[in-house]
Amino acid sequence: MKILITGATGFVGRTLIPYLFSHSLTDICLLVRDRQKAESMFPGLCLEIIATTEGGWCKQVIGYSPDVVIHVATFFTARRDDMSIEKLIGSNILFTTHLLEAVSHTSCSHFINIGTFTEFLNGAGEYLPNNLYSATKTAIRPIIRYYQTQSCWNWINVVVYSPYGRYNSSKKVIDYLVDAVKAEKPVDFSPGNQVLDFIHVDDIADFFYTLILSLDNLKDSYYQFHLGTGEGHSLREVADMIGSVWNRPVKANWGGRPYSPSDTMYAVAPINRNIILLGWKASISLKEGIRILHEDMKTYENE
Repeated sequence: MKILITGATGFVGRTLIPYLFSHSLTDICLLVRDRQKAESMFPGLCLEIIATTEGGWCKQVIGYSPDVVIHVATFFTARRDDMSIEKLIGSNILFTTHLLEAVSHTSCSHFINIGTFTEFLNGAGEYLPNNLYSATKTAIRPIIRYYQTQSCWNWINVVVYSPYGRYNSSKKVIDYLVDAVKAEKPVDFSPGNQVLDFIHVDDIADFFYTLILSLDNLKDSYYQFHLGTGEGHSLREVADMIGSVWNRPVKANWGGRPYSPSDTMYAVAPINRNIILLGWKASISLKEGIRILHEDMKTYENE
């Protein structure tokens, strides 16, 4: 099975690629911006690499002719200035459209696209993006659907909830709470009653491995899976767990800033479909995942 993966040097990709290799899925091609970064990140792995900055990448994708595409690449920002708008549209819509055009000329059987829980402001039902980034992830859906009608592949959309679990230079909410452990004075946070579904990146990698092995059993042309644990925790609960693992309190000034109108107050993944169709459920509890994060950050800080 030939697998093309975008976004391989990002937070999820850094864990996903070695995980697939360790489970004997080794015919992998990475579609990345920076070839050297990808080569240095995965030393010892025999990977084909296509760099979008080197020109002719669409033809190279066609030449590789993947059986499966896992489209992880994305650009995230909560800003709406001119440069951010251009990057959001360029990466999340324009680049994805070029990728779809290339894939439409191959024998690809499955296109796996990554979405976000923030496309659903009030839960997992009606689309109501809570920022422009989320809107671009929703806006690409009819374009994917169009290319699906022009091709013979099945579309699987994976809505990822709140990922965490290893050192991440692009900080997420858990990373900001960890930073507050070392802060000299309390850091302003919202009141902290948002209930979110935090899924460890190792579980995310295992989900995609399981999904790949299950593709032959997924006969419909479209599936959507919500990738989370099915359990919710408030930010205050998460802070307590972090404090317990670090053995130091999170210096949070709860309520130091008001809730934003776009804050997601409740987002817990409905996971029944994952269990029924894939026989899969996340195995890493939040407390254990925070312990893994703690060890990973100690390793990073000692390098």
